[in-house]
Amino acid sequence: MATHIKVHGYHIDVFQHVNNARYLEFYEADRWDWMNELDFINWALKNKIAMAAVNINVNYFQGAVLGDELTVVTRMEKFGVKSALCYQQVIRNNNGQSEVVSDAYVTFVFIDTVLNKAIAIDDELRERLESFVSNNKDFIEV
Repeated sequence: MATHIKVHGYHIDVFQHVNNARYLEFYEADRWDWMNELDFINWALKNKIAMAAVNINVNYFQGAVLGDELTVVTRMEKFGVKSALCYQQVIRNNNGQSEVVSDAYVTFVFIDTVLNKAIAIDDELRERLESFVSNNKDFIEV
């Protein structure tokens, strides 16, 4: 699973590169695509569970500019008792060359939407999350 993004003018800031806040939107777009692809959203709504990002650590290696073709990839890295960690990359695809523009680690908790409290990751939720573990060959070692 990967999300493809072409950099448009509304992604660019006064310094003529993608504003750092836009990368958070790129990462979130891929997570939504990913959850939709695996029908996680419908399952979570049915089970009254919400997924909330509680920590995001982003590295910026290079600036993306107008016209760049980007690919965003995501994989689950680690599961805790109440949280999960995913790893994401934004990759620029330029003339057959691929290079990491940015990467991020995102920590999530899962919330019972009725009680509005974090819940433990039970076997069923863990099984759903494990389907997000990717062997995606698009990831680049950084």
